[in-house]
Amino acid sequence: MSETRPITVSERDVEDLRRRLRDTRWPAAWPDTSWEAGTDLHELRRLVEFWADDFEWDAQQRVIDALPWHQADLGGTPVAYLRFDAEASGGLPVVLTNGWPSSALELVDLARRLATPSRFGGNATDAVTVIVPALPGLPFSPQRPTFAEQTHELWHRLMTEHLGFERYAAHGGDLGAGITSRLAQTHPDAVAGIHLLAVAAPRDLDEATLTEEERDHLKRVDAWVASEGAYQHQQQTRPLTLAPALSDSPAGLLSWILEKHRAWSDCGGDLSTRFSDDYLATLASVYWFTNSIGTSFRPYYEYAAGFTTRVDRVRVPTAVALFPHDLANPPRSWAERTYDVTRYTTMARGGHFAPHEEPEVLAADITAFLRTL
Repeated sequence: MSETRPITVSERDVEDLRRRLRDTRWPAAWPDTSWEAGTDLHELRRLVEFWADDFEWDAQQRVIDALPWHQADLGGTPVAYLRFDAEASGGLPVVLTNGWPSSALELVDLARRLATPSRFGGNATDAVTVIVPALPGLPFSPQRPTFAEQTHELWHRLMTEHLGFERYAAHGGDLGAGITSRLAQTHPDAVAGIHLLAVAAPRDLDEATLTEEERDHLKRVDAWVASEGAYQHQQQTRPLTLAPALSDSPAGLLSWILEKHRAWSDCGGDLSTRFSDDYLATLASVYWFTNSIGTSFRPYYEYAAGFTTRVDRVRVPTAVALFPHDLANPPRSWAERTYDVTRYTTMARGGHFAPHEEPEVLAADITAFLRTL
């Protein structure tokens, strides 16, 4: 049983959510565009009906409560975190950080595989203690600190001052990759190595030095920004305009999250191949009940506004694992412009939500990297 309950939801809260879902004012129908113009209305209505009438929040609450939750006060900023103790001693502890639009729950299966590998057909000697903090502003730690407080500094204080680890490793994807990179750049004496699903672009780039492979990568990035990047631009520039709508309408919140899970995952256009209805409704529920969709936009705004530390050069051993349906798949030479890359792996399948989509292969790659440290 957890040390602390990360989320408390009353029956009144559940009934209010159901009422709002049932009373959704749906937009006027367009000619059928499927998913080309955004979230498919037919699929959204089906999931809203499931969320309102068939989804059992109480069952999910029990699952969440049973996880090994703890609470840390880091200079006045409360941070909830999960701790999975290694089944055998000796390995470096590792901190895992998720991206957006996700939560710490996405990392649970991966954390268990790393902490208790023998339960999954692995070797107990590879076990490591795993810490999964809930990102400030996202579900379970909805309060964000001041603009001056950096999440990577919170993580370092959590791992060293609060938990007492002198050295540790770190893993992250998406927002978590940026936090992990800044953590290693700022505290190379404590961070033994990092494992990333995405890399920071080089700060000072001489375009004359670009390889043809790197030029092709940048063209793909530009094409992605043009077709998929509207959400990022909105969250970086006018997040407070969007936040009231998604904080007031659970159907709108689900629509915003749902479209990203389909577009960025290795689902072949069929969400059910990667995400169950329960999984999607649980994710939307934890954002809804913690009222954290608006605060989850802040990392985007803070980065664009210049509050976030930039990644210049990371000089600790770095592993890069790329999943084919993630947002970008940079060549190794691109990553080496910013990181000391010692391992570079391209996966056969999986996408942006790799800890949920492909926890087995991701755990194997992290384990192989940690052995080298």
